[in-house]
Parts: sequence; structure tokens; C-alpha cells
Amino acid sequence: MVAGMEKAPAKLSEEWDFRPSVDAIVNLMNSPFSLEVRAKSDEFRKMGQQSAEDLFGELCFCILAANTSAEMGLRTQLSIGNHGFIHLPEEKLRDDLKRVKYRFYNLRSSFIVGARPIMDRLPDIVRNMDPWEAREFLVKNVKGIGYKEASHFLRNVGIFRFAILDKHIIRMLSSAFPDGREAKITSPSRYLELEKYFLMLADSLKLEPGILDLYMWKIATGKLIK
Repeated sequence: MVAGMEKAPAKLSEEWDFRPSVDAIVNLMNSPFSLEVRAKSDEFRKMGQQSAEDLFGELCFCILAANTSAEMGLRTQLSIGNHGFIHLPEEKLRDDLKRVKYRFYNLRSSFIVGARPIMDRLPDIVRNMDPWEAREFLVKNVKGIGYKEASHFLRNVGIFRFAILDKHIIRMLSSAFPDGREAKITSPSRYLELEKYFLMLADSLKLEPGILDLYMWKIATGKLIK
């Protein structure tokens, strides 16, 4: 085991039948990769202490990553930058998204411009609001932000309480069902229902859900992004 790492649980409840198995997660927890996870979680916590402009930039990243990919969201975020997210007229923002080959340039430019009024509230939402209330607030008040996107944003600013149920995690959750049925998100209530399985798994591993996501994403994709 790498020095400085806490030992992961050696045995998990036999009721779980995840693929890849929980053994794969435990192995990663006891590997040098856990140091990368620790560094990334510290990066997220630092982001939570940044300016309203930086927090808004991260919110825009989560809007852009939805139904595309983290890589595309990150590439577009770096190209447009906080200034563009905050100040560009919607038509110019749309054109710039199209220029960098972002897929949903019409809809997401509208979402980003529509989210601008919330920017100055983000530091208080992130630092002072109850996390569960913060997520509900974002879902209800920011167009383009559902439970997955709100959970993604909150994780990326250092709040690790929620599951980020993207397609990779959903595939892994599907194997938890003994009858083999596929886990699908068809509504907000279904998201919350499936999230319970993820939270139970995180609890069994003694990991915060947002940290478990990093391990599962590594297993599913071989990558650690954000």
C-alpha cells in the first residue's frame, strides 16, 4: 500500500454484484491512483473558494459537458473562457461554440446566457447553503441544469455528497440489479431512486459519493478529468 493512504475496506457486503466488481474499486483505493484522487479532490475544494466568475465558469463547464463529454466540455471551457461565458452576446457566444465544434451551440449558448443572473449568488450557494438545498436550488433555477449537472458542479467545487450518474456510471449501476435489467434515468425521480444505490455503495466503501465517482470513472474510461 502506498505510504500516506488509508487502507480501504477489505470486504464488502455480499449483496452487491457490481461490474466491474467492488474489488476493482478497492484495488484502486489501495493503489497510487488514490494519490491522484486526493490531489483532484483538493483541487475541487480550492475551486469552491474562488471568485463568483470562476464558479460561474465551472457551472458553464457542467452545462457544456451534459450529453456530450467531459473532454468536450473542458476543451470548450478553455476556448471560451470565463470572460466569454459572462460577457459575450448570445449570438456571438453561439458562433464561438460552433467555431470550436461544440455540438449543441444553439441551446447551450442560450442556457449559459440565461444562467448569468445567478453568478453573483454562487459563492453563497457553494459555501453557505445546505448541500441538498443547493442542489435543488440549482435544478429549479438554472435552465440546462438537472440533478446530474448540479451534482457535477457541486462535486467540482468541493461538495462530494452526490452521485453524478452519467452513462458510464449508469452502466456500472445496471449490474447491481439481480434480474439484469438496465438502469435508466427517465425522470428526476428516477435519478434520485438510482442515486440511492450509488450512495449505499459509497457508504459500504467508506467513501464520499463524489470521490467514489472518480474511482468508478477511472475504471470505466481509464481517465481522471473532472
